[in-house]
Amino acid sequence: MIDCHAHVFSADAPAIAGARYRPAYAARLEDWKEAWREYEITHGVLVQPSFFGANNREMLEAIATDPRHLRGVAVVDAGINDSQLDHLDAGGVCAIRWNLKGVPDYRAYASAAWRGVLARIHERGWHLEIYVDHGRLAAIEPALVGSPVAVVFDHFGNPGVEEASVRVTFSAVERLLDQREVWVKLSAPYRLGAIDDAEWFADRWLEIAGPTRLVWGSDWPYTAFEANASYGLMLRALDRWIEPDVRDAVLWDNACLLYTSDAADE
Repeated sequence: MIDCHAHVFSADAPAIAGARYRPAYAARLEDWKEAWREYEITHGVLVQPSFFGANNREMLEAIATDPRHLRGVAVVDAGINDSQLDHLDAGGVCAIRWNLKGVPDYRAYASAAWRGVLARIHERGWHLEIYVDHGRLAAIEPALVGSPVAVVFDHFGNPGVEEASVRVTFSAVERLLDQREVWVKLSAPYRLGAIDDAEWFADRWLEIAGPTRLVWGSDWPYTAFEANASYGLMLRALDRWIEPDVRDAVLWDNACLLYTSDAADE
């Protein structure tokens, strides 16, 4: 099985200015892997913590300890150059992430600089992962116009809990599906604003995106929600959200296709 969303970080590396939350503890790779052994996880994807910004050093160091079983999703600046992208690629990175939580205006991501970044990651076979504020997925559509880059929406696409925002979110993804591959990560239900809706959201994403475009992530160590989640709880939740035949695809086939071809051969 593959866990497609987790974070590792030290306790003392400084956060970027304006970080919303910086845990006082360390999330160690070996502790994450201890959960792997208990729940039969064999591969994982590390997502750059938002509080480190574009300094991906700790994530790359973690991947370097086990490059056969780990991949990374980096945070980069719009001015990143090809040699820097090559460095990330060599370090096991296969995607970049836009964490738009708390960003009031998404229009800057439609700039020529960002369009150039999307073109270059698409050429490398990477994808773009996006985390939006509640109900604001449709607002990022203009930044994707003209680019065929595959997109993964983290944490159920964060549709919000209002009927109108949910409807707009699903409509936006249906439009995007006409232009590119779109994936949805079934993860962090406690970030949705209405955890009881997670099963309903999973059912709707299964209908809209299809069973081959869903992946799962634990969101370990559940930053800012440490008391609300555990590995076992998140896997049992997945059992409620989807049927067993789809679960197998979500936890292995889909994740292999999205993040790595190597895992499928092991």
